[in-house]
Amino acid sequence: MNKCILEMPSYTYAQKAERLLRTKGIPSDIKRRSTGCGYVLHVGAECRTAAHILDRYGIPYVLRENGSSP
Repeated sequence: MNKCILEMPSYTYAQKAERLLRTKGIPSDIKRRSTGCGYVLHVGAECRTAAHILDRYGIPYVLRENGSSP
């Protein structure tokens, strides 16, 4: 299982993404960015799967770290 970090444009989008992924059985956690302001979503699953779900539901994100590319 690969983990990835998705940078979210706002806390609201981070919450929406976290709820959506959890309903699909994908564990995720919202964290505050270590530098600057903003939030990231730590996803405990294949990046492709998480990215596909977020794309399908129109939730914006920027891929920051991953184990495989979406």
